[in-house]
This record gives sequence, C-alpha cells and structure tokens, in this order.
Amino acid sequence: MANYSRWDDIKKQRHGPTDDERAAIEQDFALGELIYELRTSAGLSQRELAERMGTTQSVISRLEEGGGGRPRLDTLARVATALDRHLVVSFPDEVPKRLKDAIQVA
Repeated sequence: MANYSRWDDIKKQRHGPTDDERAAIEQDFALGELIYELRTSAGLSQRELAERMGTTQSVISRLEEGGGGRPRLDTLARVATALDRHLVVSFPDEVPKRLKDAIQVA
C-alpha cells in the first residue's frame, strides 16, 4: 500500500505561482484571446490562418490557448501579416489606459 501521508507532505511543501508568474500567465491568456478574436472577426478558421502563415492548425490552437510557451516576436509578426494587421512594439514613457486591439505585456 502506498504511503499517502508522505505524498501529502510533499504537496504541502510545493508553492503556488508567484505574483509575477501569475501576471505572465494572465498576459499569455490575454494574447491568446486577442489572436482568437482577430481571427474569428476576420472570418478565418484556425486551419485557414495556419495556411496563410505557412504553419499548422495545431500551432494556431496553441497560440490561442495561451498559457504555454510564449510566442516569439517573429511568430506574432506572421500572425499580424496573415490577418492583414500590423504588429507594433513600443517602449513609451507612459502607456495609454486602453489600447484598441492590443494587450499590455509589461
């Protein structure tokens, strides 16, 4: 029989994500949601967007799910191009309160 009390001790020692890690996860989900909204408003399926980008449907699915590995800047640029959009990277002194079709990641 397994020693379940030992497993409980191990679980208690594990710590949850830090505030910074939690914020990064939320940003990943927000980015995925934005890509989904832009794709669906353009009337494209995941497969159609993937074809425009020269990739696979599963890559688009992972991007939209968020929470996984962070997409590279060149991948986001390919998403923007495939959606007839622009990708803007900016380092302003102050960030506007609301950015249309955007998320704040820092």
